[in-house]
Amino acid sequence: MKTIRAFITTVGRGGAVAALLALLMPSLAQAIPAFARQVGQPCTACHYQHFPTLNSFGRAFKASGYSLVGTQGQIEGDGLAIPETLNAALVGSLQYVKGDAQEIGFPAALSLYLAGKVADNAGFMMEIPFENQMVEGETDGGAKVMGETEGAVAAFGSLKGSYFLDVQGIAVGLHAYSTEMAGPAYGYELLSTGAMGMNVAVTGNNAMGAIGLHMEHGATLMSQFMGDMSMPMAGAATGFGVSAQNSLGYVYVSQYIADQKVEHFASPKLGSYLRAVWTPTLAGLDVGVGTQIYLGETTTPEGRLDAKATTFDVQVQGQAAGRPFGLYASYATAPKSDANAKNWYNLSTGGDNSAIGILAEVGLMDRLSASVGFVSATYWMDMMMGSMVRPMDQKGTSTSLGLTWLWKPNLKASLDLVKFGGDLDATNTVATLQAGF
Repeated sequence: MKTIRAFITTVGRGGAVAALLALLMPSLAQAIPAFARQVGQPCTACHYQHFPTLNSFGRAFKASGYSLVGTQGQIEGDGLAIPETLNAALVGSLQYVKGDAQEIGFPAALSLYLAGKVADNAGFMMEIPFENQMVEGETDGGAKVMGETEGAVAAFGSLKGSYFLDVQGIAVGLHAYSTEMAGPAYGYELLSTGAMGMNVAVTGNNAMGAIGLHMEHGATLMSQFMGDMSMPMAGAATGFGVSAQNSLGYVYVSQYIADQKVEHFASPKLGSYLRAVWTPTLAGLDVGVGTQIYLGETTTPEGRLDAKATTFDVQVQGQAAGRPFGLYASYATAPKSDANAKNWYNLSTGGDNSAIGILAEVGLMDRLSASVGFVSATYWMDMMMGSMVRPMDQKGTSTSLGLTWLWKPNLKASLDLVKFGGDLDATNTVATLQAGF
């Protein structure tokens, strides 16, 4: 435990990394009061400007495998070291959307979290979302389709466990995970750049964070594409990985299956995921520069498919004129499939999927911040035209303006104006109230 605490102190003094990506966040996967109970600190101790964006202490807490404790009592002895209370949190949101039509969600999203320390240097987090029931039906033509029924049920969303040890000043971590929609980055990710696709309204067949951008600040451009086209969704991942981190950055390598089951996978094929991040402090600014590489072949709901995508992201946090600010940017591409080798992150044979985005956020006054973002993306789909398959590309942009008020450390109100351009022509106004307790 002492080595982990020493590592956390080092990261807190000289670490770096932070936040990025999108426009309508339905869940607060990294902002759960269960951790506040464990460390005995308010949510603002771990978050920059507002949740879910992490500050250096929040990143260090994640880097400890969620095992850092504060004043909370522990049960110890014979190798046992667990909190006296199982830490839990209920997180949800209320949302109003005004576009071509009006929509209201209460709750727009709701999840139960269990999380915390399980042993010295080891911890876990589990999300149990409440979702509409999915049932299989048929179209008039006899094709089988999945649809939602009214009434929500508790589901298995995500689960991960981590163990860390100090190896000559480097924190080495072992991770195992299964997630419904966060991708292989869920096993270990310290940036808030959308590299982990947890906070996305809808995720398409793309590398998590690769095509839909600005995920942690709202709904993605690609989710708008995918939702309008009623396309199948992806994002599940089950795997294990190894990480290494110090104040200069971190690397994470994972073998994963692009699917999730609460049972065994028969004859699984494991794809590879590589994450590398440089975290310097430059001119007093907290900087993170990273890349993600998806490669190999992996088991998916459609069988064994290639898994190929590459992303680059950068973020800068600091003070300007006495006010906190953040600047975040990302670029990603997923190469096209060919007739003999389908790419799970781009099933079309027409062309490469790609996206680039930038978002800036500045604090206007205490707990009130303003943001402006822009995303440009291209997404290919193979459409059936009679008996022929015709690749078609969707091009789009989104420009967003937002205000966020951290009403309480665990209660946030936001107002976003989002203008979609290109093949999409829509303007949405979104008011969201998010809370966790």
